[in-house]
Amino acid sequence: MPAMNIGYTQLILDHAHEARFSIPMKAYALATAFWETNRTMLPVEEAYYLGERAEAYRKKLRYYPWHGRGFAQLTWESNYIRAGKELDVDLISRPERAMEPEIAARVLVCGMRDGWFTGKKMSDYFTRFSTDYTSARRIINGTDSAKAIADIALQYEHQLSPEPDYPNIRRGSVGASVSKAQILLSAMGYSVGPVDGIFGARTDAATRYFQRSEALNADGIIGPQTWARLLSHETGDI
Repeated sequence: MPAMNIGYTQLILDHAHEARFSIPMKAYALATAFWETNRTMLPVEEAYYLGERAEAYRKKLRYYPWHGRGFAQLTWESNYIRAGKELDVDLISRPERAMEPEIAARVLVCGMRDGWFTGKKMSDYFTRFSTDYTSARRIINGTDSAKAIADIALQYEHQLSPEPDYPNIRRGSVGASVSKAQILLSAMGYSVGPVDGIFGARTDAATRYFQRSEALNADGIIGPQTWARLLSHETGDI
């Protein structure tokens, strides 16, 4: 599980919070940075892995000197122009500034929110009613390594989600916690039948449908992660 204290994790979180990202959005932004920076959470420059040969490689790129930099690779002059205008920073005469952690974090968060990288943006994959970590890879780079990054996002979500004060419930459970889950599921359009505090077949089916829509394990058990996701929809932290 990725540690929360490596590199500039907290800086990215601060900007994601400022942008009013939900917990799943924050988790996906962190997972993207974790993957794109080779697990360092430090800004990287395109072809960094080539070591001493990297600069020679970059100079051959069609878009040099506006090559990839940051927590997610900002490339092409047009994208540097857009980012510079949005952030009020000169990234044309000084493209190397995209490597500054503060600027790199803002590019990552604003770019994912507003669709700078591919035209796809956070709101295309994260809504009040669904979370799609796998397809969200299209925000940055098509479907490349989508499943691996989705798995990392789930790990971040687990760390970011407060432990809910509700017990694990499943088919056969009864009581106030079941009623609470039924109310939350029903509010999102899932058919649970009467809100009666009895975890029966319809509540079980609704739970599994919800879990699938959220890319969770559809086991019908409302445990910490499912509770956290349900409650995030109730509070508007989506």
